[in-house]
Amino acid sequence: MYIEHQVIVNKFNVLLITSVYIGANFRIYSIITRGLAVFSDINVKVIIGLFCVSVLAFLSHRLGIVDTSYPIIINTIDKPKVLINSMYTDSSLDESDGILVECKLRKKEGYNFCGVGIPLTNGARNNGLDLREYNRLSAVIKYIVPENNAKLKISFRNFNDHYSNLVDKVSLKFNSISFNPNLHELPIIIPFDALQVDNWWVEQYRIDFSDSQVDLSNVSYLEILTDGMHNLGDYSIEIDSITLYGQLITEANLLKIILLIWLITVIFLVTFQHNILKKMSITDSLTGLYNRYGIAIWTNKKILSNFNRHQLYMFYFDLDDFKKVNDTYGHKVGDQLLIGFSHHVKKYLDSIENIQFKFARLSGDEFALVIYDLKENQIKKFAASLLGIIDSPILLEEHETYARASLGIAQLNQEVNTFDELLARADSAMYYAKKEGKNRFKIFNETVSQDIFFRKQIAEKIKNAIIDDQFYLNFMPIFDAKNLNMVSVEVLLRASDKTLQCIGPEVFIPIAEEYNLIKNIDLWVIEATFKQIKKELTVLKVTPIIFCINISAVELHNPHFVQKLIELMELYQIDAHDFELELTETSLVEADLMSVSTLQEIHSLGVNLTLDDFGTGYTAFSQLINYPVSCLKIDKSFIDNLHSADKTKSTMIKAILSIAESYNLKTVGEGVEYYEQYSFLTEQGCNMIQGYFFSKPISWEVLISKLNDPNEQKLRLEKVNNFSENFIK
Repeated sequence: MYIEHQVIVNKFNVLLITSVYIGANFRIYSIITRGLAVFSDINVKVIIGLFCVSVLAFLSHRLGIVDTSYPIIINTIDKPKVLINSMYTDSSLDESDGILVECKLRKKEGYNFCGVGIPLTNGARNNGLDLREYNRLSAVIKYIVPENNAKLKISFRNFNDHYSNLVDKVSLKFNSISFNPNLHELPIIIPFDALQVDNWWVEQYRIDFSDSQVDLSNVSYLEILTDGMHNLGDYSIEIDSITLYGQLITEANLLKIILLIWLITVIFLVTFQHNILKKMSITDSLTGLYNRYGIAIWTNKKILSNFNRHQLYMFYFDLDDFKKVNDTYGHKVGDQLLIGFSHHVKKYLDSIENIQFKFARLSGDEFALVIYDLKENQIKKFAASLLGIIDSPILLEEHETYARASLGIAQLNQEVNTFDELLARADSAMYYAKKEGKNRFKIFNETVSQDIFFRKQIAEKIKNAIIDDQFYLNFMPIFDAKNLNMVSVEVLLRASDKTLQCIGPEVFIPIAEEYNLIKNIDLWVIEATFKQIKKELTVLKVTPIIFCINISAVELHNPHFVQKLIELMELYQIDAHDFELELTETSLVEADLMSVSTLQEIHSLGVNLTLDDFGTGYTAFSQLINYPVSCLKIDKSFIDNLHSADKTKSTMIKAILSIAESYNLKTVGEGVEYYEQYSFLTEQGCNMIQGYFFSKPISWEVLISKLNDPNEQKLRLEKVNNFSENFIK
């Protein structure tokens, strides 16, 4: 029993160790796939639940809850007992109360025995009981003998066609055990593992090895005999009860089943987790659409599947003015708009028969639709219908809004072999659609292709110009509107390269931004300006002016820009009041917390900030308080049409000047080319004037000469007076 207990304990330890091992490996898998994250709630619950069930099953087995029993009925009429005895033994059988066998050995000669045979069936020897599910016997047996160490022998007689004969009862296998009942407390527990096949029977019937093993599959009789009678006298066997005990499932098999369940569960959870992670990796969490990675995989598979390449198209969406929705209603409503937009488009696509598609959110407000089985002559009609569907109102929780979009379209062909190449073409086409007025579509064609090639060439020219120092500076004077003193100059970038000269900064600067070259240009302009200031510091101390340097909106998201600016100021010993930085108003349309933080850092250095082209970026006047700007430049487009029949421009200028005054901001009128423009701006309280009416951009040498010439201001005043007199006449 001790050995059995130890085996069970060891099996249980194996189960625990295996469970921990499996759980540990599963956790390692989860940590790797989730980036050192813990299991999801469902996995934790399953593991805990399975562990509890495993422990409960094991304890239930140990407590005998799954045990089964079979009492061998002693007192039965239909199954008469058989008295068994040898030649020199007299015996009697009494079944009035249990079974009592009394024997008397008369002569000690040969092997003597006495006992009883208890039939387990209705007499048919070949139709016994299958006792393989039982593993022990519990018996209440009293054995009285005239000698010490006398043993009883219990045999389960099994019938098998291989070795048994119906006529010969002795041919039934003897699965036996011999023991001394008087050495055990009642009831006596006999494990079936202790049963053995009698050797004499094996030899007598010439049983082979395979059939000489214990077999309880077809037991017809249970025999209880004396195991040898060595002394003359009386022998008594009193049998009160015999019960067979077993288990619905053995402990070993239970452990196997538990381990199998663990293995299946782990495989299921790992597969389930893998599928979830796979789905997460290709799905946009906000809209439920494919993400960029997901649609790229899907598209590349389609490209490699060798179907009709001329029937696959990429539609690239970019929502128009999405930033305004976020600024006006908040990001929560912005997210709702993205969800509503995606559902709106997908519902329309699902309603179209005979097409296959995948719709994805790439990032922010950018979406991609890959579609095939669409004929080339259907593309324009389909794109127009798509924009029409998008243009319908989208109902949000508390608002009704529109999600208009610019759409670029590219077709797969022999020159395009990957998703990225196809997306790049659709993106370029979308750029043209947005440039042409938004809320429209553009198909990638030769014109777009040539423009891409042109922009790449210009980008390469810009890169070489930076390396070869082919840029130089010009300066646009800015004058005080009242006394016409030169108070500042706008630093203008010029290129000596003929190609760049032909297109001008208004073209190559956006290209520099597109190809991430603008940061180098900004730093070059700042450093070149600082060099000139330091070179002519003596003149500038006598006639101080402020240098207004334009920087790109990209710098608002450049974490190194402010530190680099500080380094250049220290290197050239430039005071913060010697220059200002100019940003276009449109750069603030997409301003976020990082942008505002960068502006605050610049302002904390003592450097003033000017908002250029004001009036074109749709910045709400109330938002000016959020930006640390000190000056507004009124865009030239307002001043050009100042005296047209439409009074909208003049009204807008008056509003800008009024708001600037209330916020204590200085103002500059850009692009002043006529006296009437100058006169209007001055009368409305504009602080400074910039434009061809007073000066075109000039070189550094001309600038220094003008600063040294005391007659420059006088000439400007005379020019204004002459125009004024003629205007009055």
